[in-house]
Amino acid sequence: MYLGYAHGNKLNKQFDFLEIYGLDEIFSDEEHSYEVFQNPESEYQRLLNSTEPGDCMVIVFLEVISRDYQQLLRFLNELEDLELDLVVLTAPELNLNDWRAVVSWISRNDQLIHPRLIKMKLIREKSENKETYSVFTRDPEAKQLYRDIAWQLVKKRKLRQIAKRNGVPVETIYRIQQEIKKVKLAVILAICFFLAIATIKITENFSDNVLIQIVVCVVSTLVILYITLSDSEQP
Repeated sequence: MYLGYAHGNKLNKQFDFLEIYGLDEIFSDEEHSYEVFQNPESEYQRLLNSTEPGDCMVIVFLEVISRDYQQLLRFLNELEDLELDLVVLTAPELNLNDWRAVVSWISRNDQLIHPRLIKMKLIREKSENKETYSVFTRDPEAKQLYRDIAWQLVKKRKLRQIAKRNGVPVETIYRIQQEIKKVKLAVILAICFFLAIATIKITENFSDNVLIQIVVCVVSTLVILYITLSDSEQP
């Protein structure tokens, strides 16, 4: 199983990245203190208790666990003792042994590198992908790829499947998905606006009371919005 974990600051952003990874379950602790890892009632401990050898823990960046390299080493050793693997989304190509080597080297070299620097990789990649894959890009190949991805999203295909098929980071697929949702919402609001006007005109044929016309318009608009948005949220 792939189990995600979020902790501390910017939980919503951590959830965004964890959810698009396609995890079996996500655990989180809102408490900012790193002492939460010693609390037997914490979600972190519940995650560890739910694992079996061969499972994988997924976090967004190393600071989720600690900024202290010795504590990070203890964390990595704990995962090894439980026979778990680790995926850090800022560098998903590295496994548990790779991270131990990286953290050990950093701790021996006077903290020349900080986990926060690794976090910047994710931000930079998001910025680059946003400029490359866009409906307004001048690159015809990138524009066509954007359209293909958008069509696959409309067909309700999984984000990771689309990313693998098109050779695009899953973060980019998620961004395009959010852009499509915004376009859909804009279309829905435009339709509701015109339907509201049409409703007022129709109501005028049955009643000259302005209050009744407004109530009918508001009720019909809310019903349309509810039905449309409820349908769009279904998997």
